[in-house]
This record gives sequence, structure tokens and C-alpha cells, in this order.
Amino acid sequence: MEGALPGILIVDDNDDDRYTLQLLLENDGYTRITIATGGQEALALLARENFSLILLDMMMPGMAGDEVLKIIKDNPQTRDTPVVVLSADSDSEKISKCISIGADDYLPKPFNSTILRARVASALRKHSLRALESEYLGKLEQEKRHSEDLLRNMLPPEIVVRLRNGESHIADHFEDATVIITDVVGFSRITEQMRVYEIVGCMNRLFSEFDRLADEVRVEKIRTFGDSYMAVAGLPTPRPGHAAIATKLALDMAAAAERLQSSLPTPFRIRVGVHSGPVMAGVIGTRKFVYDVWGDTVNVASRLEAASRPNRVLVSAATAKKLDGAFTLDGPHMIETKEQRVLEAFFVAPAAR
Repeated sequence: MEGALPGILIVDDNDDDRYTLQLLLENDGYTRITIATGGQEALALLARENFSLILLDMMMPGMAGDEVLKIIKDNPQTRDTPVVVLSADSDSEKISKCISIGADDYLPKPFNSTILRARVASALRKHSLRALESEYLGKLEQEKRHSEDLLRNMLPPEIVVRLRNGESHIADHFEDATVIITDVVGFSRITEQMRVYEIVGCMNRLFSEFDRLADEVRVEKIRTFGDSYMAVAGLPTPRPGHAAIATKLALDMAAAAERLQSSLPTPFRIRVGVHSGPVMAGVIGTRKFVYDVWGDTVNVASRLEAASRPNRVLVSAATAKKLDGAFTLDGPHMIETKEQRVLEAFFVAPAAR
């Protein structure tokens, strides 16, 4: 395949030298050979085409070879292209200057054809290895970005940073956070009336909308389990006003579920429970990382969700005390749980204007 063969650029103002170089290379099977008679012509060719090797004469009128070499090595697009300098000048300082600028090799004129062939083959091998290395590093970087994206989809950004910094056991206690739990009303009955792909499609639309709403207010989605969705405000970085932020988000979730009803095959109404209090949070798992939250606060939020009504938000007394009149509260209602606990709770709505 023509494009896969190495392209060699000969830059020399001497007709005999150019002819000799081209003939040697063609005898060795190189077919993609381009000729430039001076520095400006060479740079113009390099701007249009990629080469695998440049054979560059030093002593040229107009623009000397070391000037051309410097421009080639200063350009990010061409600096990795191997350059073999050919020159009748035996001045050691000039040779040293070429090497310091970035020449890969130096060959005096008149050159030995056997040595020239060896230098050309060596430079082309180096170029091939550089290309493979660059491709490999590019793939590594792409995989690294892919891994980072996957981690950030599964874990909060702050937790990803801690894992990258070497923490192997992440477990935190938060004195105060607000847990939101939602659940689809009558989900078992709904699944009996729909096909699997319809159920999955509806849940995806509903939970994707919840994800968007949570992201907008920087509330951490913890997980989905079945038809339930759980998010927590106030972690992994504590923040003031988390109860009000969570309550507003819960109301937006209920509104989103109601809004989606007209576009879904079957209405997916949700109940929402919200409770504030201490929680534990951490990363569990070795192959599939999960950032999870535990504690009685989670259990209470779950009990409130079960006691709520379709597309309504039921908050605990602990959460209600933190809202400072920002919402309209209906209650208190006394909720008895299956653990024989009695919880004081309030249905919440946006404050009347």
C-alpha cells in the first residue's frame, strides 16, 4: 500500500548529490522519494506532507541547513521526524550544533554508500518505533480518560480524587445530611401490564430526569434499587442548607414524574420521603466500586417514603425544623412504622407567594 511506505525527503542544492542519493535509495526499494533544492522549498513540502525521514544538506544558499533544522525541530508537527544531516563541512562545532538542535545523525560528504544505507535504515526504524510509541501512549491516555469517566459516573468526584491519591479504605461519618428516597407507586402492578423494554425505557426516562435535577443542585445520587431512587444532600462535602436543597429537589422530582405521565405508556407516579440526620458513607467493593450510605437516617427516609402519597413529598420533623418557612407544611402527621416507631412528619409544598 503506497501510503504505508516510508516517505523520504532529500534536501540538497547540488544536482549530482541529489541524483546519487535518489539512485541509492531507489536501489534499496524506497519509492516515496521527494526532492527539494533548498530550505524554503523543503519547509513548504513539510507543511503539506508527512515524511518518515529527511536527508538534509547543511551548505545551501539562501537558507542554511541548520536554520531549516531548527524550524523543523521547533514545529510540533515535524519535530519527531528523523533528520540525517549531510555536509562537506567537517567543522566539529557545526556538527555539534546540528546534534544539539535535534539532528538524529550526521554523515560527511562524500558519503560512503554502505554507511548511508545503514543510517537511513536505522533512522527509519527509530521513526517507526516512535510512531508505535506515540500510538501506544495515545491509547493509554484514551483508556485513562475512559476509566476516569467510568469512575466519575460511579463515584463522586471528591471520592475519585481520594482513591487516586492512594486511599484504599474510604469511610466517613457525617453529623448531618438529608436523605431523599423515591419509589414508584404500584410498580408490581405496572410491570404486569407492560413489556420488559417498555418498563426499562420508562424507568430510564424517569431516573435520567432525576439525575439531571440532582446534578443541577449538586446533590449526590447514591443508587437506584429496583424502582427506588436514593440521593443525599450534604455529602461527600458538607454544605449548609442541605435540608432545603433536598426538599426542593424532592418536589422537583415529584413534579417531573407528574410531567412525564402524559408521555409514558402507563403513569409512573412516585412517593418521596425526606429525612435529615447523621449518616455513614463509604466505598465498598473491589471490582465494582459503589459509594453507599448507611444509618438510621436512611431507614427513616425509607419509612417516610412508604407512608407518603402519590407525587407527594413527606419530610420528617427533623427536616421540617431546618426549612425556616421556605415551604408550606401540612402536618404534623403521625406515622407508625413496622418497627413500632411513631414518626412525626409533614407533607411539604412550595411556599405560597
